[in-house]
Amino acid sequence: MAIDGIFFIGHVSVDDVQNVNGSNVQPGGAALYAAIAAKTLFENVYLVSVIGNDYPFPDILNFFQRRFLKISAAPSTRFTIRYNALWEAKYLEANYGAGLMISPSLVPVKNIEPGSIAHISPLPPSKVKKIVHALREKAPKTLISVNAWMGYIKGGNRSVLREVASEVDFFILNDSEAKALTEARSLSTALKILKSKMLVVTLGELGAIISKEDGEIQMIPALRFPIERLVDTTGAGDTWCGSFLAAYKQTGDLMKSVTAASVISSIKCSGWGFSKLLNLKFKKVDDIIEYVIGLKEGGMQKKIPDYLNG
Repeated sequence: MAIDGIFFIGHVSVDDVQNVNGSNVQPGGAALYAAIAAKTLFENVYLVSVIGNDYPFPDILNFFQRRFLKISAAPSTRFTIRYNALWEAKYLEANYGAGLMISPSLVPVKNIEPGSIAHISPLPPSKVKKIVHALREKAPKTLISVNAWMGYIKGGNRSVLREVASEVDFFILNDSEAKALTEARSLSTALKILKSKMLVVTLGELGAIISKEDGEIQMIPALRFPIERLVDTTGAGDTWCGSFLAAYKQTGDLMKSVTAASVISSIKCSGWGFSKLLNLKFKKVDDIIEYVIGLKEGGMQKKIPDYLNG
């Protein structure tokens, strides 16, 4: 049976995170962050991944149907990440384990209804290319999104990733990754080099630049969400991607989608991992906008608990 929804393909991991606020061992992985974020706005979210049978956070997987999650005898994917005072990440350890088994054959191409979105979180570019081709061949009316990552932008990967960018519907990366991928000194030059149906370059708290294949470039500023302090920025970019795609699936409106992504990503950073998102549920994107405007104007008394499940 075909399913209309958003499919997130990529790693589910165990993260040992160390930063100025201390350390925490928590569930992670780019696909999981993106899927959890999308769930705050959209119900039909599916996680496509491989985890080890030793995965220590099984409860988090109950947010999703298990039909597209494969259990492996290999150890779970594990990352040890240390952040400095500027929130720059250094990966001290990366054991991919079960994550190495993520492959095109895992993607449920026969179950994806036209108009659905398939988002490929950071994976080796050659594998991403094969997944994109499998989707185009078996589910040609699926919208495909790819998120780049600095760790995979090197050597021969640049040409593969630029080819992938030209073939997908959304190619999402930040400004530093855009310059690294094109070996350009300025973002304006990178935007001229990179080609995609919709190139989405995130600019942190400033918002995003959307560049379309017809040459139209749009700068969308973020609606900043006030948080008292940063607790953990792990997965912030993946959270942005998941929120953006869920909002776009719901509204088709780029402005609202960037706004939703910026706000939900900020909320995520106010707690360890995605703990601040687990019980959060907005019925529609406009709820997010109204909430933040109310905070800025001081005229609306709704708080985050008003949008919690239950």
